[in-house]
Amino acid sequence: MSLLETVYNAAVHILRPLLPAFDAASPKFSAAVRGRRVAASRISEWAACERDPTRPLLWLHGASAGELAGAAPVVDEVRRARPDLQLLVTYSSPSAEDVLPDLSPDHAGYPPLEMQSDCREAVRAARPDALVFAKLDAWPGLTRAAAEASVPLGMINATVRPSSARLRGPGRQLMVPSYGRLEAVGAVSEEESDRLERLGTRRGAIHITGDASFERSLARLDRAREATSGSDRLLPLLPPGAIRLMAGSTWPEDERVLIEGLASWRASVDESPRSALQLVLVPHEPDAAAVARIRELCERVLGHGPTLWSRLGDAPPVSGVGGAEDSQRPLVIDSVGFLAELYLETDIAWVGGGVGGEGLHSVVEPAAAGIPVLFGPVQDRWEAGGLIESGGALEVPVSGLADVLGPLLADPALRARMGTAARAYVESGRGAASAGARLVLELIDRGRASAPARTRTSTR
Repeated sequence: MSLLETVYNAAVHILRPLLPAFDAASPKFSAAVRGRRVAASRISEWAACERDPTRPLLWLHGASAGELAGAAPVVDEVRRARPDLQLLVTYSSPSAEDVLPDLSPDHAGYPPLEMQSDCREAVRAARPDALVFAKLDAWPGLTRAAAEASVPLGMINATVRPSSARLRGPGRQLMVPSYGRLEAVGAVSEEESDRLERLGTRRGAIHITGDASFERSLARLDRAREATSGSDRLLPLLPPGAIRLMAGSTWPEDERVLIEGLASWRASVDESPRSALQLVLVPHEPDAAAVARIRELCERVLGHGPTLWSRLGDAPPVSGVGGAEDSQRPLVIDSVGFLAELYLETDIAWVGGGVGGEGLHSVVEPAAAGIPVLFGPVQDRWEAGGLIESGGALEVPVSGLADVLGPLLADPALRARMGTAARAYVESGRGAASAGARLVLELIDRGRASAPARTRTSTR
């Protein structure tokens, strides 16, 4: 254990008695704190009753919903090769619970607290044949406990953002031993290899596999397209010639840029085309506070409030919300669970988080829908850069939305070219799930081969 890991472990021990005080924090944060305090005992209880040592066990950890969703195609491939697989899934954010049905784990919950005692208890009880991290989140306590128990460690869909605090200062010093313990890492691209090495990953452990979330997005969009017909629309039809710009997972800063940009564009055109663009906003957290925030902004900037999706009734009218006049009103989606389907009824997508918030959200899903993708300049996602280079996306200056919209709205051929390029970029990612599965299966086989030795070690 490195000196910094020792200090880190001691700090977690000191803070543990104080954790109940965090119950007054946000519901998500307090749920994670409560879950991690009891995680080791929950894993131990499950293992005592349900762990079958004759079957291989994969422990998959992902920080939140996005990381685990991207790992789902890899798990599907692993299960096809090893139908006897047991799967233990842990996550750091309660948002991941939405993805669990796609993974069908034998047990799921929070990981143990980052204390050696808790991590050792969980690893020894579960006796995994491999512990694999999805994208990132390889923390010292869990990686050290697994390495001590000779459990092979890996990572799939691995990426490190250039701006990550892990790459510099104390953050890097803390994470280097954890990444150095990884025996096989499936990186999303060549560019990620250097950053993974800076974090301590051995060059020989890195394999370029691509990102399996590309295949997940393609499959999800294609299923939605097959299930959707003219009578199954989620959004109203627009007046002839109108165009829909849909902004997914927006934060307040996105909403300000979009609504002010819409007002600026309308002020720059003649009266007749002003109704030719409808803005649809899908807030990252579509609660009452988000609706009130957007309503106030619309009334102040546009002079009228938005339309709420929940007020459209059970089935949106096929003739439009209320004709050309109502299509000028932004439409707010005040519900969750069908963002992919909405992209199929959209002409242009905006992805939230690139102006402010907690970082740019995934650009892959709208690209898989085959439409142009726009986002703000505050981002360093590798797939966003790749999508720009492919010609399927544009990075929009904070005050430049109206300038970008003009050519896109005026040129259907430009929109079609960008949409085709966006879809082709996502299609180029096919094969990542199989590559990631091969990496995981090799780790499981390695773990199964060392199982007798690990069992002897754990009983000492």
